[in-house]
Amino acid sequence: MLGPWLRTIFSRFLLFLLMLIVAVPFLLVLLLPRRWFYQSRVYFWFADLFYWAVIKASLLPITYKGLENIPQGPVIFAVNHQSSFDIPLVGVLAKKHQHIWIAKQELTESPILRFVLPRTAALVDPESPFKAMRALLQVIKIMQENQASVFIFPEGTRRTDGQVHEFFSGFVILAKKTNLPVVPVRIFGVNKAYPPETFLVHYHPVTVVVGPPLYLQEGESDEAFKQRVYDWFIRQIEG
Repeated sequence: MLGPWLRTIFSRFLLFLLMLIVAVPFLLVLLLPRRWFYQSRVYFWFADLFYWAVIKASLLPITYKGLENIPQGPVIFAVNHQSSFDIPLVGVLAKKHQHIWIAKQELTESPILRFVLPRTAALVDPESPFKAMRALLQVIKIMQENQASVFIFPEGTRRTDGQVHEFFSGFVILAKKTNLPVVPVRIFGVNKAYPPETFLVHYHPVTVVVGPPLYLQEGESDEAFKQRVYDWFIRQIEG
């Protein structure tokens, strides 16, 4: 078995080769006008290639369960958040179809993400409810105009203890306004394999569990629906 340093160096080398291959066409597509961007099959093909290649380059044992639960058409993926590696792990679930991410505004402090995120994600300032709602309205418009899915992390930030924490209500608003199902996705093990603020990739099994689509029912309150989705996460057991 490769040691953490050797595995990390080899993994980073594979990731560097990937960047050399996809960087130029990826950046060219990102320069498309916004009204064309989410209709670009080329971008989402490259995005899927990127997700898949990053997963393979990690050299981690990764298992997906419940892929048959993902319905055809756009959906709202609600995912627990442990690591930046969550992005490719669940990004492949979109299967090359149009999708948008919801991300925190503070991530644009990174020079690279400052260019990429405004094109691929709706940016949320958790300190401002007004700006958060404006970001959700932006997502709803993109979803409706382009039949796009959305990835949202209801916990609002990364959690490293392996537990599911209190949810924000953004995914409930999206479900209410779009009439689309919420597909819950719980990730196990990433907090041990690649926790935040670390360089080393630790060899640890990662499991991605996809739940059945959950619809906001007629007469169901926002709080009750949020709790129902949250309860699905709590019922999942690692292994």
